[in-house]
Amino acid sequence: MSERGKTVFSGKAEVYAQNRPSYPPELVRWLKEHADLDSAADIGAGTGIFTACLAPECRTLRAVEPNPDMRAAFRSFLPGIECLPGSAEATGLPDHSLSLVAAAQAFHWFDEELFREECRRILRPGGKLAVVWNNRQQHGIGPAYDAVCRKYCPDYRAGHVGKRTAEEGDRFLREQYFRQVEIFRCPNAVPRTEAQFIGDKLSRSYALTSASPDYPAFIRELKEVFAAFARDGLAAEEYESVIYLGEF
Repeated sequence: MSERGKTVFSGKAEVYAQNRPSYPPELVRWLKEHADLDSAADIGAGTGIFTACLAPECRTLRAVEPNPDMRAAFRSFLPGIECLPGSAEATGLPDHSLSLVAAAQAFHWFDEELFREECRRILRPGGKLAVVWNNRQQHGIGPAYDAVCRKYCPDYRAGHVGKRTAEEGDRFLREQYFRQVEIFRCPNAVPRTEAQFIGDKLSRSYALTSASPDYPAFIRELKEVFAAFARDGLAAEEYESVIYLGEF
């Protein structure tokens, strides 16, 4: 994992845990039907949003998260699940101990080749890696939000944190990274209050902080975007949840 990936969410754990979208039940049902969830690990687990989705389906479940702020939030949210301070490239998990490795909304921060070698080490024969995304759709409130970020956030990048576009990332996972891969996609509509909408945006790696002189204008325009799409105090954000379930 890049050094920026290890530290970029420092100070954002609480707003991240409270406001980031979760994943639809049908995605977990599909995963259960196509992978052995007996012994799983969530890598780059953050505050445990996807870990919580996996928990009812796994006999044993562990997590790995390098950022101490995020780890603390994880342990508060999921005190019964072990969360190790390792990285994607050096998890600290035992050899050939897992039937499934998951990386939800985190794969773009990893050194992909070193992570693949680590997966080969910790997965059992026949074990699989699930790379999971919530991809914001380019209709409704999404394009208006993107325009605000392009205006104010110097680090804002579409796609996989500037590494690849979403289309390039899809081709990379389908055609290069795995020996074979299955893909599942489903809609994930997330209704938001204004506070949840703003909180989600402030949890993003590229979001301005209150130290920026542009912060008041950034927040004001986010509120204007929300108001333009809100009905009865709620605005729906449209995501597509997607899982790439592969073998090496």
